[in-house]
Amino acid sequence: MQDVETDHLPPAQRYFYDVNGYVLLKGVFSPRECRRLIALADQMDADDACAYKHDGYPKTSTLTVLSRCAWYHSHLLETAMHPHVLPVIEDVVGGPVRLEEHQFLINYPDPDTADPALAARDQQWHRGIAPNFGSFESDGHYHCLFTKAFIYLTDNRPGEGTWVVPGSHRMDMPTHDLREFLDDTLACQLAAQAGDMLLLSETLVHAGPLLKAGASPRYSLVYGYAAPFMQTWQRYDPPNELLQRVTLEQRELLTGEMRYGFRRGQF
Repeated sequence: MQDVETDHLPPAQRYFYDVNGYVLLKGVFSPRECRRLIALADQMDADDACAYKHDGYPKTSTLTVLSRCAWYHSHLLETAMHPHVLPVIEDVVGGPVRLEEHQFLINYPDPDTADPALAARDQQWHRGIAPNFGSFESDGHYHCLFTKAFIYLTDNRPGEGTWVVPGSHRMDMPTHDLREFLDDTLACQLAAQAGDMLLLSETLVHAGPLLKAGASPRYSLVYGYAAPFMQTWQRYDPPNELLQRVTLEQRELLTGEMRYGFRRGQF
């Protein structure tokens, strides 16, 4: 298990996150837990009774998105609140959070492309929120109001890692302007194994990989957390029948019902 404090990152990792906008935590989840989560992804993928899993995310030949997975199985909601995940997320965001995004991603190689290698500037770069209104600094640390925990369930072999542009989380520059001069000196692809977890500021410019022909499917589980006063995405308000059976703590995470109590003790 990764040596993470119960409520914050160790100093070296917090410094790395402040400077780069991300930090990769090694071995947070065991091989056994990764296998269990993959089994749940396959179960959800095969479950024709799950009507919402592809809503807004139609399947393609290279990517399956199993959306709103924390609604699907109690273990997936529990994982979003894992003691090695949620407290660190709250420290990085800057206060209590709401669960904004929760989904499995299954990447597949493109059957029509023999070699998907692209120049750095041609990757599918994006960010989820702009730095100028999506982040703030407090007590010498960087905080992002929308932050992800990206849990790798299979090894990322060479060429299969997440792409990042370190430091771009602080740059008020649209992604399309950055990619005009982006090259291999500014971007990197992260090496990760099953059980590793990437903490990613959504102000950071990043991209998913394109898999080479013959590659095995790449499984990952992504949780996105936001400040509770932020509006939910369309179709992400939790259903009432779910809220009736969860604990109070789980309901608060799902709904963000504390709203403007985000920074306790600051009023």
